[in-house]
Amino acid sequence: MSNPNQISNEDLHAYIDGALGEERALVVRKALAEDSELAERAAAFQADKAMFKAVYAPLAEQPLPPEWIARLHAPARPERRWRQAYAIAAALLVMAIGPLAWRYHTPATRGDVVEVALDARAGTPAGEPHIVTSDGLKAGRYDAALRQTVAFNVHIPDLNRMGYRFRGLRLYDKAAEILYRGPQDQLFTLYIRRSDGSVRFDQFERRGLRVCIWQDDQISTVMAGDISAAVMQRLATLSYAGLTT
Repeated sequence: MSNPNQISNEDLHAYIDGALGEERALVVRKALAEDSELAERAAAFQADKAMFKAVYAPLAEQPLPPEWIARLHAPARPERRWRQAYAIAAALLVMAIGPLAWRYHTPATRGDVVEVALDARAGTPAGEPHIVTSDGLKAGRYDAALRQTVAFNVHIPDLNRMGYRFRGLRLYDKAAEILYRGPQDQLFTLYIRRSDGSVRFDQFERRGLRVCIWQDDQISTVMAGDISAAVMQRLATLSYAGLTT
């Protein structure tokens, strides 16, 4: 159907969270009953929310690091206090709700994992890959090579349910890049290396691509593709869950 009531993704998320007013919630409920495509999208969002909760619940229950508490109480110059408070609040937000924290204009930093990942995708990495696989391969047979390279217990995610098929694996020095092809043969890549210990979840556009970085205290994963923000959100969830479970 054509979504005559103009139900936005924000409406759907608010409806799922029970945050819509009664009148608007009634409109959304009626639209979901009449529009199967809209209902399917809402179901996908609800599934994503359940996945996010399962992934981040253990992290959100952890006590605050002592250094964060020390920063809150340490004296600071007035012009820097708001920056420190914002940084701590942002980190807490990521810990609590993970993928709901978005930054769309993250500046590039030399040596940043995102820049390194995009260089690898473009074929201009810092070093040559040790192994490059080709089409027609089964992802599972390369799990051991991925784990050995990244030095962490990870697996090559199965993205078939989204129509993305494994097409290759490139291994670098302590990092790896997994390649997929989507329903329209579009390239989707996952670049993985060990984390610096910080927690980060950003989604933004860079070099004409939609990019998502999902980093916990163990691994950094940079996902990139010529896709929409909504598709990236679902692929990111599926990729992270597939890597770590």
